[in-house]
Amino acid sequence: MPAITKGAYVLLTGPSGFIASHTAKEFLKEGFRVRGTVRSEEKGKYLKDLYAKDGLNDFDYVIVKDIVEDGAFDEAVKGVDAVAHLASPFYVSDVKDPQELIGPAVKGTTGILKSIQKNNPDIKRVVITSSVASIMSTDSRKAPVIYTEEDWNQDSISHVEKNGTKSTGGHSYQASKTLAEKALWKFIEEEKPSWEGVAINPPLVLGEVIHQVDDPSKLNTSVAGFWAWATGQKKEDDLPAPQGNWVNVKDVALGHVRALTVPEAAGQRFIVGAGAFAGQDYVDILHKRFPELKNIPVGKPGTHDEIVKNSNIFDGQKATKVLGIKYETLEDTVVEMAESLRKKFGKF
Repeated sequence: MPAITKGAYVLLTGPSGFIASHTAKEFLKEGFRVRGTVRSEEKGKYLKDLYAKDGLNDFDYVIVKDIVEDGAFDEAVKGVDAVAHLASPFYVSDVKDPQELIGPAVKGTTGILKSIQKNNPDIKRVVITSSVASIMSTDSRKAPVIYTEEDWNQDSISHVEKNGTKSTGGHSYQASKTLAEKALWKFIEEEKPSWEGVAINPPLVLGEVIHQVDDPSKLNTSVAGFWAWATGQKKEDDLPAPQGNWVNVKDVALGHVRALTVPEAAGQRFIVGAGAFAGQDYVDILHKRFPELKNIPVGKPGTHDEIVKNSNIFDGQKATKVLGIKYETLEDTVVEMAESLRKKFGKF
């Protein structure tokens, strides 16, 4: 069961993103060298400077302008010991065609796997960022359901096939993640590479924002949802607002590191999730930790258990057992997120 050890060289795609910027940092902190794929010199320099501020200097980058181009990763994969593939679009609003999500998700995954086999077939391991979107079946299975890594999304691919451009944004995104992860396992089954695959399946990812973003309107989907609560855009009528499941971005980052370093992780998928939450939890924490904020709805404080009792749960215990993930609390996660947003934008 090959795994990499400290000092190994890891290719990480999409480090300009919310999750991937933390993942690259976690690899660097644990003594790995990291090569990131970015779309521009500006994005690469931002990351190099960001990590250097913490004395993390083993980061370099290569330009990959379009991950769906044939051979996009041919040069990037050369000389590395393992690959962490995180680059994939995540949004559910204003999706005009499911293929705008499915194309980059699937082609990015199959493209990098083909590049590995062509240019560096002796690498040890590949981890991809999947999602609980590839696990949940919200049409055919009614909440509350406890999902595990044995489950697969049974609804979204058929929804997209049936509805085409009239598909919902949610199903379009869920189909993209399901098809991309299935592409990994199919590739391994058919090509029988010497390297091993691992999938990390998080729910909604929250926490500190360190990636380059200069305007709140450009925040990633999960953090943008919190921004609406913290800036008073949400009202009393919006509560209690069940939000699904969540996890701290640093726990997801650590999950990727452990996926490449823990021998027993080989060939497995891992839900990295800390449980269910609600908008009520957001406002309770904001009132407690940021009492100076105005126009934050109140709702019914302390009613977390009552709100989430009928929520689906994505069971993250396997990641704790095999990967050693000990989940951050929601309060600490929200505070980290809020403070980082204040630092970025100087307001709310």
